[in-house]
Amino acid sequence: MSVIAVVGGSLPGMAAAARLAKQRHRVLLFEARDQLGGRWADPGALPPVLTLPAPWRDLFRKSGRPFDAELARTGHALVPAPPATHHFPDGSTLVLPTDRGEQWAALGEAWGVPAATRWRDLLDDLDGRWQLLRRLGLEDEFTDEALTAARRRRLGLNRSVEALARDAGHPQAAALVRSTAWRIGSDPARTPGFVAVRLALERTFGRWQLTRDGVPVPASGLIDLLAERLDLRGVEVRLGEPVTAIESGLVRTAEGETAVDAIVATINPWEYRRLTGSTEPLFNRPRPALAPRVSTGTEDSVRPDIEFDVRTHTVLETVRHTAAGVRVEYRLPGRLITHDHAAGVPDASYGTRWSSPRTWLRQPALRTALPNVVTASASSRGGNDPWAQLLSAALAVYVTHENLTGSDIRPTNKAVRP
Repeated sequence: MSVIAVVGGSLPGMAAAARLAKQRHRVLLFEARDQLGGRWADPGALPPVLTLPAPWRDLFRKSGRPFDAELARTGHALVPAPPATHHFPDGSTLVLPTDRGEQWAALGEAWGVPAATRWRDLLDDLDGRWQLLRRLGLEDEFTDEALTAARRRRLGLNRSVEALARDAGHPQAAALVRSTAWRIGSDPARTPGFVAVRLALERTFGRWQLTRDGVPVPASGLIDLLAERLDLRGVEVRLGEPVTAIESGLVRTAEGETAVDAIVATINPWEYRRLTGSTEPLFNRPRPALAPRVSTGTEDSVRPDIEFDVRTHTVLETVRHTAAGVRVEYRLPGRLITHDHAAGVPDASYGTRWSSPRTWLRQPALRTALPNVVTASASSRGGNDPWAQLLSAALAVYVTHENLTGSDIRPTNKAVRP
């Protein structure tokens, strides 16, 4: 049995630990805080509306009881969420359905057929870019060599979100495009346009909310279920034990040294650089992404213009677009959760801020210079969305397991039984 240290107990660390333990490795999970989940464990931090649930489903299926069965065991369910309502600086509003036909009809009525056609064509193009991005750090390892000239051209790597917004053909469309950069903590003028694929993902995969006994609840419940999965799989969780140094085959804490066969580092790259003593210049320039200011309110502080429909039991999302960013409000029974991206502050746990297309290559690669040490975090090349962090963790598991056993457990390996 191989011994693997997972350094960091945020979402990628928890996901990697659960998968590795299912493969019968002994997994030690070191977390400096006194709870798992990192920033996502903070009240309201994990957005109550999910746009790509497939990575969650895959994680639970590959670590034990399938996702839907695990949800049902605890009275939870993942159900469709209604469209978001967008408020724009000129006072106009838009309810944007996710269904392709409904979206076309709503935008045709609101914007006119020409603008709705441009929007449809834009999302069709972004959907094509998504198929390419899946091979670059999400479902496959992203190396510098993987970003070929042909892929650069297809992605439009040197074309920013802001440029894409200016060509969107309607001011509301432009605001929707810009919001994709703000919501990952970056400036639309410095963020490559392919980041806007998130608009296509929502149209393709829909919007989802977590409920318990039929009532919407914060998405942090998923973190709790994942923590239970770690316990079930026998992961040795060491809370309040920060790692002080990482070497190949060795992890140091204040409690002493632990010899291991492999390490999965899911901490931010600035912390990784400090713990390993790395002198590689690769990560000198990038800066932390701007994390939204998250606030939660009780029933008494809920705004009167954001109503909760007790009959349908849904999370209501309101997006307020401004020149400085977006403010997203989620209304659940008895509470209001706000993610204010217009007041974002640098936070290393939120990932890397785009400064230019070169930022992608400056983000830490999956494999490091240290033997049997891999990384997966919000700053990985897959991106900082929660679903992207789960996919980055899966890649780290595939490489680690193969290095230790010679067995390829990637989904693309047809010899692997599901």
